[in-house]
Amino acid sequence: MQEFLVLKRGVFLMREPIYFENEGMRLIGVIHKPEGQGPFPAVCFFHGFTGNKAEAHRIFVATAEELVKRGIAALRFDFRGSGDSEGEFVDMTFSSEVSDALKAVEYLQNRNDISSIAVLGLSMGGAIAATVAGELEDLKAVVLWSAVGNFMDCYVGDNVKEAAKNGFPIEWGGYQIGEDFVLDIVKHKPFESISKTKAPVLIVHGTKDMAVQTEQAYKYQEVLENAKVPHKVHIVEGADHCYCRKDWKKEVIQESVDFLEKHLL
Repeated sequence: MQEFLVLKRGVFLMREPIYFENEGMRLIGVIHKPEGQGPFPAVCFFHGFTGNKAEAHRIFVATAEELVKRGIAALRFDFRGSGDSEGEFVDMTFSSEVSDALKAVEYLQNRNDISSIAVLGLSMGGAIAATVAGELEDLKAVVLWSAVGNFMDCYVGDNVKEAAKNGFPIEWGGYQIGEDFVLDIVKHKPFESISKTKAPVLIVHGTKDMAVQTEQAYKYQEVLENAKVPHKVHIVEGADHCYCRKDWKKEVIQESVDFLEKHLL
């Protein structure tokens, strides 16, 4: 696919629209690349439940652009049934998103211009990142934003259990959730998965997160301490689930990019 340049604040930021296939579906994404031929270290982004590759108030885009300025590439993509990717949301499960995430990392590994890889996930994408980290041995870093660790103790689990009393599919803000999603999420244990990683982990969470309790961040911390995995916890005072204020957004991006630069470069 053809690359294109975006001039932002006097800096040229190269973007490349891409797609890769998984289980017969095309997944659509964008790669942000620094200037030069590389190879570059890269961060693979995993968006949240009902999110997309830009995420709320384009926080993924802004983070990718900051990474490029530090010499780090970034891949943002849509899981199946989300954003521009093929598939139907009603058919999505946590397992299918893990499969998509692993395929995205594999796509980066197969590129000649990418040298090493870290992952970053928001909300359910954080649970995806934790799960993937437990399966891949060569990740350089893991960043968890407002990450789900126990689905039954957050907004997804609570609301899905209640809505399921009326049968499937469940209506959810214009989306439909299938029964397979509900049956599948209880099989996954992100806390256990993250304990298997060897990569350093950054945990970021807001104190006013009404979707995923801050206690889940501290549980991730406890699990990593017990597993003797290098980690750092950064709590954003007053912040909501998606850091929807300029100063929260800036703080999260700064903390994350500094962490990723340290472990990727």
